[in-house]
Amino acid sequence: MEYFQLLGAGFESVLNVRTIALMIGGGIGGIVFAAIPGLSTGMAVILTLPLTYGMTSVDGLATMSGIYIGGMSGGLIGSTLLGIPGTSSAVATTFDGFPMARKGFPGRAMGIGIWASFFGGIFGALILMGIAPTVARLASKLGPWEYTSLIVFGLTMIASLTGKSLIKGFIAGVLGILLGTVGADPIFGASRLTFGLRSLRGGLHFIPIMIGIYAISQLMTDIEEGGQRITYESKHLSIPHRESILAVFRHPKALIISMLSGVGIGALPGVGATISNIWSYDQVKRFSKNKKDFGKGAPEGIIAAEASNSATAGGTLIPMLALGLPGNPISVIMMGAVIIHGIVPGPLFISKHPDLANGLFAAFFLANFFVLISQSVFTNLYVRVLKIPTKYLVPIIIAFCTIGSFAHNNRLFDVYLMFTAGFVGYIFTKAKIPLAPIVLGLILGPTLEENFRVAMMSSSDLTLFLTRPVSLIFLLMAVGSVVLLVFQNYRASRG
Repeated sequence: MEYFQLLGAGFESVLNVRTIALMIGGGIGGIVFAAIPGLSTGMAVILTLPLTYGMTSVDGLATMSGIYIGGMSGGLIGSTLLGIPGTSSAVATTFDGFPMARKGFPGRAMGIGIWASFFGGIFGALILMGIAPTVARLASKLGPWEYTSLIVFGLTMIASLTGKSLIKGFIAGVLGILLGTVGADPIFGASRLTFGLRSLRGGLHFIPIMIGIYAISQLMTDIEEGGQRITYESKHLSIPHRESILAVFRHPKALIISMLSGVGIGALPGVGATISNIWSYDQVKRFSKNKKDFGKGAPEGIIAAEASNSATAGGTLIPMLALGLPGNPISVIMMGAVIIHGIVPGPLFISKHPDLANGLFAAFFLANFFVLISQSVFTNLYVRVLKIPTKYLVPIIIAFCTIGSFAHNNRLFDVYLMFTAGFVGYIFTKAKIPLAPIVLGLILGPTLEENFRVAMMSSSDLTLFLTRPVSLIFLLMAVGSVVLLVFQNYRASRG
């Protein structure tokens, strides 16, 4: 009973005109930054941090909550309308959001994405409020053995992202993992595969590569096809909210799997929405009765991608608040905002500062409603971009992609990398080699290497991967995942 009274006080502290305005402003800012390829949600939070110095702790965290939620939802704009992931956490949204838009239903695709994102965000916020300490304690017990096994399980997703050719998908996945090894050694800092080039020592970051293989290659394909654009009927440019909500609830299994996956993966420090986005898509596809529709504009695919990444937002704050272990770069910055005000997150944070903790819970919950309203109001303007002639749209997109690639690390090398990745992505598209496994391998490869090497430095006993229960479970899930996929493909070929 006392907890609900404290939670009520938390809602009281944010339900005022100033704090609500800050959440709305933060939400819109997060949407804009996430919609532009390369300008990440983390960058928006970083730019906002100095502005929170003069705010109260609750107002500062409420503003950042708005940005965080807006960023998780805003990534679907570029993914759906242009086939260009606005953020790395919206990669899987391109798989079905863009095809649905290309079929002539951009408003419907955006509507399903917005509402799935909203439900995922609300679920994540409720879990954050309800079981933060318990989940965080479980996550804190995982060591490098468990993380290595988890990522091995994650790499089995490559098999379901390969399209019709398992070999081509495997080639793409291995290429992604190989690209992730370029640069400084994650443990000792030794240079690898740099060929004496200083520019390569910083590594090949997945942001410019992701922008290149999705945006530039797509633009090259459009230009090759003569810049032909689909003619959309006006009624299909607006969001059919009622139809979108019904579409989400017609697939409860996809929604539940995605939300649970998002929160669970988000609660693991260092994993985040990029992995949960693709992982949830993979799991929903595996257990769907309509597997053949995935990649062609399936509503389940959009739901899986968007519900999971928004639910992850709540999960990432669980270890930060309960253990003082930030789950991803954004929660690191939010943790810094709390520390600025003389408060250190950790096991005693919620009990010692219930006003601030519950204020953050309330802000995180309410921000989802404000972002939903903002998305609903402005999305009808976003979809109008599809009316812009290709000859004007292409240079605008290239300009934004160039700015986004450069701004991430302030390196001109990343711009060259983006265009190179775009050309390679175009060649791969022509050869019908899937692009998603490249991004997945590039993201998971370095994390796999780092955790495996830390595990080996702790103990050279490989049997620990099997004797530690959680690690064994993840490895068995990996084996089961591959066996299930082979069985499904066999049954499909027989049928």
